[in-house]
Amino acid sequence: MRKTLATILSTVLILSWGAAYGCSAFLLKGEDHCVVGFNENWKTMPGIVVLNKRDIVKESLSWKRLTSSQATEEKTITWKSKYGSVSFNLLGADLPCYGVNEKGLFLVELYLDKTYSRPDTAKANMFWAQWIQYQLDNYATVEEVIHNLDNSPVIDWWPNFPGSHFFVADKEGNTAAIELIEGRFQVSSQEGMPVPVLCNDPYRKELKAVREYDFMNGGKEFDPHSQKWEDRFAKATHMLKSYAPDVSPIDYSWQVLDSIKPGQWQLVADLRNGVVHFRSDVGREIKSLDLSACGFERGGPLAYIDINSELKGDVRGGLTKLTADLNDSYVARGFPIGYVNKEFPESEDYRNIKANLRRYYLRLIEHKY
Repeated sequence: MRKTLATILSTVLILSWGAAYGCSAFLLKGEDHCVVGFNENWKTMPGIVVLNKRDIVKESLSWKRLTSSQATEEKTITWKSKYGSVSFNLLGADLPCYGVNEKGLFLVELYLDKTYSRPDTAKANMFWAQWIQYQLDNYATVEEVIHNLDNSPVIDWWPNFPGSHFFVADKEGNTAAIELIEGRFQVSSQEGMPVPVLCNDPYRKELKAVREYDFMNGGKEFDPHSQKWEDRFAKATHMLKSYAPDVSPIDYSWQVLDSIKPGQWQLVADLRNGVVHFRSDVGREIKSLDLSACGFERGGPLAYIDINSELKGDVRGGLTKLTADLNDSYVARGFPIGYVNKEFPESEDYRNIKANLRRYYLRLIEHKY
């Protein structure tokens, strides 16, 4: 059957989305180490690394609340942050793409096509980025996150745009892939997640495919030097199985990230010792934050560092106050990059988002919720 131009363009768009929003996450686990690696493969982006405080009361933000010019009647929730965290934010404060809390819980979203949530009027809706911060604020382990999924707010994705799935890990070496398949949570964990890797296909599909290779006792030969985009899951799995303790797990995790496809944002987090290492394609030097020395107690300004900073090593001395105006500037740059819609930068939705997030931030730092 002959394809129409519209069909061809639609196919090209879907394929380009899949490549543009590609990410990779893994856990390298041993008797004396538990290290997460993450690549954000997309494009050069602005962003902030934020020290989020404990004991701060917050309120849920849905996409409707973000884009409305007046108060909405929908259900909301408030909570007090139980744990401090370091988060990596494209969209301003409290809206991370990923982060690690002081108890060693790591959570990241990775693009997954055809993800959606089912409406539930008994629950509050929450924009996906704030949903990540909500988990970091409230839970210490993978088990706690999974146990509370059914009680968590309904995730709001970008409108008319594919959503994500989540890779979760903790300092004890537990991992989970949390996915919304046909609108319902599907969780792979413990013996259901024998390979602690997640990329951009459903976990169970990737696991089935990787088991066909020789290094997983299958009959299909795998090329460890492959640079194919679709081989990232298999290559990460192969490298994890090939780890030898004569290389530090931190150094090896950087090798894995660069081998499977270097990301524009990269993270290596030592969950057991509470040290986060990161860099970007602009700020190429590796920067580090020791969570035990960050000071997450309530009081004082919210501290941050630009993710593209050219500092290196321990960057606690480079942390500065995140003012409302500075946060506004990241919100204004981040949302048009995050929401790929050519009309969006000129839209009323965008104007309302900027105004609403300024009000949210002022209430957040003044503890007015």
